[in-house]
Amino acid sequence: MLLQTHTPRAWANAALMDGAACIVDVETSGLDGSIIEIAVIDAATGEVLLDTLVDCTPVEIEPAAFEVHGLTARDLVGAPRWPEVFAKLAAITASRVVLAYNAKFDQGRVLHDCRWEGIDPVHLAEPARWQCVMARRCEALGLGLDGRLRLGGGHRALADVRATRAVLRMLADGRPDTDGSAVLAIRAREEARGVTVDS
Repeated sequence: MLLQTHTPRAWANAALMDGAACIVDVETSGLDGSIIEIAVIDAATGEVLLDTLVDCTPVEIEPAAFEVHGLTARDLVGAPRWPEVFAKLAAITASRVVLAYNAKFDQGRVLHDCRWEGIDPVHLAEPARWQCVMARRCEALGLGLDGRLRLGGGHRALADVRATRAVLRMLADGRPDTDGSAVLAIRAREEARGVTVDS
């Protein structure tokens, strides 16, 4: 497993080693809902390992979730159900660290759907298996591991895993996080004016 005690740069370089990690993103029917789309790429190469919609019927897509990702029940017609998708996910992640931009959310949704379907989540239930790219990005920006910063990936699973990989590569290369720094500057200006900013 990658060590969380490394600096963000050393951690990211370890994550980019061949076969060390994969990046996962899910889109859901709602914040506490079921997975309706999932993508997984190899962290080192960017190779797409899984990219599919997921039929979550009878769960309905909440209007607020639709506003985020634009997916409808019609889009999910003919998509595989969670048990089939999970079998692929479990095989892909069996020997890798699982990275996600907001790992707590993505792992939570995977575990939720496994419970719903009566599936043993095997290694994906292990908290140490999942590591959070957003936390390490925030740490690099001086916000600490509990900081929050939007990804800006477009809210479709494949676009988001690719955007997460770009953040990972930026951390590994030691390049400045100009997007993150810009958000922090906006936050500071708004806080000085007494305005609450959601980022």
